[in-house]
Amino acid sequence: MISSSTPHTHYTYLSVSQLFESKHYPFSMGQIRNLLAMRDTNGLGVSVRKIGKRLYLRQDLLEQWIEDNYVTIKGTLGDDLPT
Repeated sequence: MISSSTPHTHYTYLSVSQLFESKHYPFSMGQIRNLLAMRDTNGLGVSVRKIGKRLYLRQDLLEQWIEDNYVTIKGTLGDDLPT
């Protein structure tokens, strides 16, 4: 049970399909699958929540991860990312 002293913060979560369909993120489905498969190694795991078999990404943590790892992501995924 959640304590009543816990602050109530609302986060936005994206499913993998929402992330792919969003025009805000420049990832192909293959890139998303690769990033998620390697999430424990690449640090993306902090933004991932697994509910049953489904994966959801907390939007604020995903965006922070992108900003923190942009050079690494660009080198791994090729030159498809904007500068």
